[in-house]
Amino acid sequence: MTAFFKFVPIRIMIMVCLYMAISQQDIFAGQPYSFAVKKEGHGKPVIFIHGLYSSGAVWDEIIAHYRNNYTCYELTLPGFAGQPPIQSDSILQTVAHELAGFIRDNKLDKPVIIGHSLGGWLALQFGILYPNLPGKLVSVSGVPFLPVFWMGPKATADSARPMALGMKQMMSTLTPEQVRKQQITTLASMITDSINIQKVISMAASSDSPTQGQVMYELCTSDLRQEIRKIQCPILVLADWAGFKDYGVTREAVLGIYQQQYQQAPQTVIAMNDVSKHFIMYDQPKWLIEQVDTFLAR
Repeated sequence: MTAFFKFVPIRIMIMVCLYMAISQQDIFAGQPYSFAVKKEGHGKPVIFIHGLYSSGAVWDEIIAHYRNNYTCYELTLPGFAGQPPIQSDSILQTVAHELAGFIRDNKLDKPVIIGHSLGGWLALQFGILYPNLPGKLVSVSGVPFLPVFWMGPKATADSARPMALGMKQMMSTLTPEQVRKQQITTLASMITDSINIQKVISMAASSDSPTQGQVMYELCTSDLRQEIRKIQCPILVLADWAGFKDYGVTREAVLGIYQQQYQQAPQTVIAMNDVSKHFIMYDQPKWLIEQVDTFLAR
């Protein structure tokens, strides 16, 4: 575990500059939601949430599989990929409350919520705040408290706050061109295929930098490790490991962190992919679909 915490800071700085996006048309125009929604398919509802600097477009390949049997709702959050930003003391909590309204307004019965990284954290937060609404939760490369990855299991929201404030200040001032340049060097540790790296790089310039800084700050100062006991539905966690290898981090160390973070939610199933980097939906889409299919069939 010592080796893990020694090298993870590099990894986390890579994660800071995540995933940008092209904007999506809001098919629910006129509704009081700050996020955009793209709807496809028919059947039971599944809601897809992206990660930091991303848009819902990162889920397109996965949704192409599920739209034949599920109604898929692909969200793009406010301040991401051209979606107008909002002003809030807690953007993520505001989005969670709006998502509850969206589910109720559209009479979605026990939707499955699938989130990547930041989106996985948001799915957990939603399950905590509204335990009766989701049917199942899927967190892809997402954990209840991110700072544990570089500060160790004794990290707290208070101990992480100075670092989180520095990250917020740095991220909030980046120009679109600076963000784009960062992606060129950072995404190689997060996505394997160069075509998909270019997709994400092309997403970069349209995200709102102050929003990214604020959301990262919220993510690093909001600890859900104990609160996830409030979640009532089953949880699937899909973990990545390959991006850690170059820093001398073992599979066992990464898996151990995931297991520790989800201890308070015993209904959680954790599966780790040994070849995928952070964007599992890009690196290992067939594996992701297999895991989710099995989970949904239970």
